[in-house]
Amino acid sequence: MRHLKARAEHLLRTEGFGGVLAGARRRLRVMRRALFTVERYVIFSFETDVRALPSRRPDIDGLEVMVLESVDDMRSLASRGFEVPEFHPSLGKEWLRRGGVAFCAYVNRELAHVAWVAMAPGARGCCDGLPYHVDFAHGEANWGGSYTWRRFRGRGIYSYVCGIRLNYLREKGFHSCRDAVQVGNTASMRGQDWWNPTPRATGRLIRFLWWSSWSESDVEAAT
Repeated sequence: MRHLKARAEHLLRTEGFGGVLAGARRRLRVMRRALFTVERYVIFSFETDVRALPSRRPDIDGLEVMVLESVDDMRSLASRGFEVPEFHPSLGKEWLRRGGVAFCAYVNRELAHVAWVAMAPGARGCCDGLPYHVDFAHGEANWGGSYTWRRFRGRGIYSYVCGIRLNYLREKGFHSCRDAVQVGNTASMRGQDWWNPTPRATGRLIRFLWWSSWSESDVEAAT
């Protein structure tokens, strides 16, 4: 309850009453999804070597991207005056402890966007928690968990951070990564399109209370 109150106060301060209402709607969707949901996804693969492509840096004054690999990195960032709303679901400390890496985009030290990568199975929950196949043992990573604060949407930050995450993974020795985008999520589709994603599979999630089912088909098989 304390975290919900802190999050509502943060949304009111940064996004106004409309942001609080949007946050409440997201919360209700999450609660409803935990009870029952049927969702369809497209699983994409990305090559991490994107050095031949422009970075797509947005023309935004004061834009900085910070990479958090540990809880200590989060604390250090806060000590330097950067906004770190630890109560927000997109900044879960537990995923940093499990090996997830967070990419935080700031505009004049105000948090604008968060996204994650996982380089081992134990950290996958920071991305999306869906059980589609990721071949970690052979140089494939997972990414996801992206969230852009309302007032910063539509300015190219998501796409820019996608490129930073791909370069980070390449430097860590990963040749590719996968993500899942829910069918109908045009913002994510459009934001990552610059980085040449290849659709590999489709997936369907069915959840009812504590029971869930995931089915996955190769794109070639589906067509």
